[in-house]
Amino acid sequence: MKLRTFLLIGLLSQTALCQARAQPASGIVVDPQGEIFFIHSRHGVGKIDTSGHLSYVHRTTGGHWMCLDVQGVFSRTQPKIFERITQTGIKPAIIFADGGAPIAVNRDGNLYYGSGDDMSPGGLTVTRLSPDGKRTLFSPALKTALAKIDEGVTGLDAGPDGTLYVASASAIFKVAKDGKVSTLISPVIVQDCNDQVAPEQHQPYLRGLAVDTNSSVYVAATSCRCTLKVSPQGKAETIMTSESPWYPTGVAVFRGGVYVLECEYVREAAEADQYPPRVRKLGLDGKITTIIDLSSPRANAEPGRQ
Repeated sequence: MKLRTFLLIGLLSQTALCQARAQPASGIVVDPQGEIFFIHSRHGVGKIDTSGHLSYVHRTTGGHWMCLDVQGVFSRTQPKIFERITQTGIKPAIIFADGGAPIAVNRDGNLYYGSGDDMSPGGLTVTRLSPDGKRTLFSPALKTALAKIDEGVTGLDAGPDGTLYVASASAIFKVAKDGKVSTLISPVIVQDCNDQVAPEQHQPYLRGLAVDTNSSVYVAATSCRCTLKVSPQGKAETIMTSESPWYPTGVAVFRGGVYVLECEYVREAAEADQYPPRVRKLGLDGKITTIIDLSSPRANAEPGRQ
């Protein structure tokens, strides 16, 4: 199965994963107006407005991650390595990673991304990128923590107090402003994991990660087809499951709602349509609704038209 290969490659080489274009995307954000932006693999960045209409704001055959720059720190400059896809001066700005690593703009005004030791996109550690283009390796302690479990960076988000939350395949770490690392939860164990496509030691293969205003973490457990909520005390619970052939790959939170990007693998489809996405929302009332589903023949034939 191709997705199994994708997961195994990602675990063995985070740099290879980040630079592979024909892979399911993990990027999803929700802006302050409630508009949803998500990466549609090999098509671009889709936007779902508050009336439910889909359009495409950025067309590209690449891309895997993106983040929301709420303060608009990069709204008038283009960050090194990555790309601002919103117009100059627009706040919040959206930063797009064309085949890059997980990215997040923190409250300190810097962009953080998974990187290698040479500060190129990868998964060994995290690099800090300032608006003026200066790059510095951030938190040597994080690299040490990841190396101990033989994993790399697979998810990244900033908490309300500026703490950086970093997911690896089986753990979540907290990195303070001074680079000090603490473990939120390790290992993450999912009971009754129903589709173990990654090696057991790297279950549940955590992907996109989001943190709410209460410092609760929401993360896609891709290998186990479920989305988890991790409390500030490090207790994990399953809040949503994804039936076959869907896999959760990215998460966003907005006003108490949890938005999950899921991708399916369509073996017989052309490469551009092998990973059609859908977006579902878990509301405060516990109700799960499908915001958009691009797996239908009509949607795959005419992406972006409704």
